[in-house]
Amino acid sequence: MMPYVEFKALAGYDLVGVASPSAFAGLSPGESPLSLFPDAQSVVVLGRRIRRGVFRSMEEGSLWSVAGRWLTGMDGVVRAIERLGYECVPFTPADAPRMPREPVRPGQCRPNGFRISVEYAAVAAGLGEIGYHGMFMTEQFGIRQSLGLLVTDLPIEPGPGRPAGQAPICDQCQECVRACPLQAISPGPAKVLAWHGRQFPVGGVNALACQACPNGVAGDAKYFAGAEELHFEIENNQVKGEAASRFVGGSLPNRLAAACGRACIAHFEKTHATGYKIPFRIRPPWGFRPDQPKED
Repeated sequence: MMPYVEFKALAGYDLVGVASPSAFAGLSPGESPLSLFPDAQSVVVLGRRIRRGVFRSMEEGSLWSVAGRWLTGMDGVVRAIERLGYECVPFTPADAPRMPREPVRPGQCRPNGFRISVEYAAVAAGLGEIGYHGMFMTEQFGIRQSLGLLVTDLPIEPGPGRPAGQAPICDQCQECVRACPLQAISPGPAKVLAWHGRQFPVGGVNALACQACPNGVAGDAKYFAGAEELHFEIENNQVKGEAASRFVGGSLPNRLAAACGRACIAHFEKTHATGYKIPFRIRPPWGFRPDQPKED
């Protein structure tokens, strides 16, 4: 078995987490990353820090830019693993044409029918937690990371794991609640999200309001749990016609650079050293409602 420290150096990403296949026991075929590669011995989550400057123009209200939540270019790690003689399958689902509508084998889900939660795998590996706003957070970067998932038959020691006695990353400040001009995040009572033996207080999020948000929300791809393109039809807080993952409770757009996400970045810097010479929030935040009358 490859030691975790050795694999982390091999991968070369800002965040590297490895979860044992046992962490996904009991999940349905459509929710388990092991369905991608049934002989996998390790589930790997990689993370890359999103530069704070990506959020700067959105914070200033000058240039709309999307902070991507998901890694798709993990080819270097895949090749490194395969040079060792093992196989590796990155999780990069796509809307492939003429795919079968039925499972190819009993007990599987249909091709490209996965609702895998990358965030669940990241929590299982000990990389971070889910904040009150429902977004994944790490001790190093708060919400500022892109995540990617791959499965491999290379046996890797699980890690890093959650340090004993570590305080919650999200301090339930509810700045995200106060920052949303659409009141899309409920101030309470919080629902308890149980993931891999841990519990996270999460506010109710109105996906219909998020869909219409003009304050930095973006779409990425509906094929990842918790993501959607904004033009998809929404019903009951999820993409219409699709089953919600048990972990996300309904699909939500990319909110990293939205008013809630940027409020989280500003508050995170008050309690964590980030190394930047000036604070992220320099001027009062801005915000619009989609029903707000336009100025003449």
